[in-house]
Amino acid sequence: MKTTKEIIKNTALSLWAIVFYHLISIVLFLLGGMIYSEEAAYEHYFMLDACMCVLLLAIFGGWLRRIYRKTPPPAPDAVRVRALYPKLLVLTLGLGGISILWLNFAASISQSVPLLEHSLVSFGETWSTIDNEAYIWVFLSVVLVGPIVEELLFRGLVFHYMEQIRAGWLPILFSGIAFGIWHVEPVQAVYAALLGIGLGILYAHTRSLKLTILVHVINNLLSTLPPFLDTDLVQMVIFCLSLVMVIPAVVILVKIRPRAPQISEGSTDLRI
Repeated sequence: MKTTKEIIKNTALSLWAIVFYHLISIVLFLLGGMIYSEEAAYEHYFMLDACMCVLLLAIFGGWLRRIYRKTPPPAPDAVRVRALYPKLLVLTLGLGGISILWLNFAASISQSVPLLEHSLVSFGETWSTIDNEAYIWVFLSVVLVGPIVEELLFRGLVFHYMEQIRAGWLPILFSGIAFGIWHVEPVQAVYAALLGIGLGILYAHTRSLKLTILVHVINNLLSTLPPFLDTDLVQMVIFCLSLVMVIPAVVILVKIRPRAPQISEGSTDLRI
């Protein structure tokens, strides 16, 4: 049983890791504004974000190695990892389909919910600038380095600290909801939290950060395709497949979800 001091310490470390990301972001973009100008820094948002992600990759990677040396996590379950590899695309598309359903639902009720209406407009304006920069910066920021850093932070550091308090659903829900809130924009926070919870279940089941990184990378790639693939036809195929895969993905997550340990009658062994 963890003491109150240990609970506060691990919770504080989880929150500090998240706040630290934002502090580095603020400092880097302030420096960008000084080197260029505020307007130019905004126009080079993805380039600056990619540079920040490379820096944070080194910092969070070192941080994670340090705490893993002190308190090693369970080793990746090779059998579970191999069993899930054929289902990864279904799981990734389904998680994307859940995001699509949420965004469409949010749009349908936005007129009666001013917060959602404002958030949808702001969200659309942010992503409308994605074509203003070279795709290589978008790719590094959104598709490759960004997801790796986010997985090190949320399924690595935050999950680990919360698991030291209590194993099971606490690290999954805390890291997932924190991942959603971290996105700030309300309409984006909801589907990001759902994605984070799904990734948390996947990580708890396999103990493989490589697997959650792969799903995260593919998820972001499907929504941020390179220009030569970003056609109406390809977008429609992804849209339809994502919706079709929602139920199969949910079934997969339900099957691999953490289960309460059961105590066999006349035995003290815990079996999952």
